[in-house]
Amino acid sequence: MTVDTFVQCAPHEGDLHLVFAEHGLGPYFAMDRIRKDHDGWQTEGKPTRSIQFDGDRWALCYDYDTDNPLDPWNHEEYRLQTVPEFRFYFVAKDSLYNGNQADQSRRVRGGTITVRPRWPNLTANGEPVRGVPNLGGPYIDVQIQASNIRHDLYHQLALEVITAFDVNPKYLQSPHEVSNWNDAAVYVRIDRSQSGPVYAADGPIARTHQLLEGDREGYREHKEDHRKLPGYYVSTQISDRRSHDLIKGHTLGKEIKHYYSQYPENREPDDPLYHPKLEVSFQTKITEETVYWDDTDDMVRELEETLLNTLDWAELPICGGEPFFPDPYFTAEDGQQRSRKLVDCPLPEIEDAQEAAVMSLWGTTTQSDKEVIEYLLTDGGEVSPAKAAEETDYSYRTIREVVDRCESVLRHTYGKIEIASKHQREMLLSRVRAAEEGFREAVEDAVLTAAEAATGRSRSKWSEARRKYNITVNSDPSDCRKLLTVAYQPEDTYEAREVIREIKTAYLATHDDRGGAHGVHAVLELEDGTKKRYKSLEAKTVAPKKGSSAARQFRDAIESVTEEEWEAWKNGRTTT
Repeated sequence: MTVDTFVQCAPHEGDLHLVFAEHGLGPYFAMDRIRKDHDGWQTEGKPTRSIQFDGDRWALCYDYDTDNPLDPWNHEEYRLQTVPEFRFYFVAKDSLYNGNQADQSRRVRGGTITVRPRWPNLTANGEPVRGVPNLGGPYIDVQIQASNIRHDLYHQLALEVITAFDVNPKYLQSPHEVSNWNDAAVYVRIDRSQSGPVYAADGPIARTHQLLEGDREGYREHKEDHRKLPGYYVSTQISDRRSHDLIKGHTLGKEIKHYYSQYPENREPDDPLYHPKLEVSFQTKITEETVYWDDTDDMVRELEETLLNTLDWAELPICGGEPFFPDPYFTAEDGQQRSRKLVDCPLPEIEDAQEAAVMSLWGTTTQSDKEVIEYLLTDGGEVSPAKAAEETDYSYRTIREVVDRCESVLRHTYGKIEIASKHQREMLLSRVRAAEEGFREAVEDAVLTAAEAATGRSRSKWSEARRKYNITVNSDPSDCRKLLTVAYQPEDTYEAREVIREIKTAYLATHDDRGGAHGVHAVLELEDGTKKRYKSLEAKTVAPKKGSSAARQFRDAIESVTEEEWEAWKNGRTTT
């Protein structure tokens, strides 16, 4: 865990079901009275209200829908001939408000609240309704679908919107423990010129899909659309079972995506919509985990941690300022100090482990192992052990033995066999189709990969340096091989050189290429506004400026040396 003032991630979409059971259908009948007590449906239109909430004035509107397939409850407590749904519209009167009535507004910061009644043995057109919790008695389901509103405020928002129409607030005080989220998302907006590392072919989004998604396992999706401009829409989805592999302790299935709004090619650079969003969202369709209302803080923390780590793995800063671009709901600045888990990118380690598994396995596989693996690689459908046995002429028992021997690259779940990851699929495909000489070359490549993996121990030094000094890496600048923009502002030139030396040490420990730091430039700004550029990360040692903090530290260090230590040092220098 790291405690810091990270860039403030902005809330985007949210879809929450709040269940209220304490008063049965009392709140439902109270909301029905709104339509009955409103006499101006034909002359004034729908009932409207206005409230002050979360720093804005909000326009509200009430409506109802009787076109509902639910059958009325055959019970003395139910007093209506139909089963209407009640809908409350809300929109903030902020800089993007278009002035329309709430139900006709774009609701950029706003949304809808839909209220539905529930009771035991619910039916629709005479058929049982599935998927609705049976709480042993009647209750109401309050679905809040909103955008650009903090997720922890959804309950208070629903309470204030509905009670503005004279519904007793006692009905909405205590959400039932089964209240849960359907979807939720957080985002940051990145300057278009600097977001490339996020959606690159070897960036964190693409590699996450390649390494974490099984060949056939469950739901998976990866999309790339670069037709309008590079990175127009790039997304990947990971299941809850794989999210833990990405960041230990995570449990939610989620989507990571880099995308632009519509028609970014027609916008100017000073328009926020000219620049893309990086967004992480919780997705119920790809997770088995239920996120209850009481778990909201944990959900937001996990989404923010995935977003911050994605930025970090793309070698972008995770503190406010550059390269972020503000919009009406995203400040691009640091938020309040908070604790978030930051980890070194696990993808190189996962890739090394998967390649090692393939290489280790392939040297000891039997003929039946190779034939079953080749069948899995070439078959396009879902494969069960029985089907694999039928197609390969091996017995069912042999197929199960193959799966057990090859468990490092094969997964057997829900009666189906699959290659554990797409990356391993590609590796295996090259193995089974390679000649013997080609296979020896592949082994030599694997040895080199293992040697490179050994340097993974030093990756954390570079990660720490980038986080410590808030460094943005531009791998394709116009005037040098690589440009490091250091957001940290040293006190003076002496401290700046110390910072550059530390950055160079961390960079060389990680980037072990022939060029070293040659052509790698760093730029920074001192506290007094002086801008400095260091070519090839060269920073010569000079005496600290008189009166500076570095000079004081240097003097304190000298004065802390005892006379005995000084004499010992001189004697040792003389003898050498």
